Amino acid sequence: MGADTTSTHLIFFIAATVVATATAGILSGVITDVVGKAQVRGHAFGDEITSEIKIINDPTKVVASPSTVFYVKNTGSTTLDYGNATVLLDGSIVTTTKTLLNGETAFRQGAIAQITYAAALAAGDHRVQVTMENGVSDEMRFRV
Repeated sequence: MGADTTSTHLIFFIAATVVATATAGILSGVITDVVGKAQVRGHAFGDEITSEIKIINDPTKVVASPSTVFYVKNTGSTTLDYGNATVLLDGSIVTTTKTLLNGETAFRQGAIAQITYAAALAAGDHRVQVTMENGVSDEMRFRV
């Protein structure tokens, strides 16, 4: 084995080491990124599992004039931000006012929020959906 063969082997060894190091670095970065995203999704999913709301109106007794009022109860174990709730009425986002009842200061488990839509509804079938900022929602169908 001459110097020529040794040089060739050394070059191949160095190239293989560089490729292996680069591959390990890339895989390490990808795995770290996947683990980080899984943790974020896990926390969001955990919040969603422990969060639950319920529209507690009697669908047969919804008063729709001069304004329509819905009552939403936090039935989960997580305190939610009721002020950022999105309300869809018959599939359209509507502007509402939201207040907590019974002197509550936070929308925690068992608290009830009053959501008022300041317009009368036409006679017929309607659907309201309330969605919290973490994606938890409830809907109710009713007739006026």
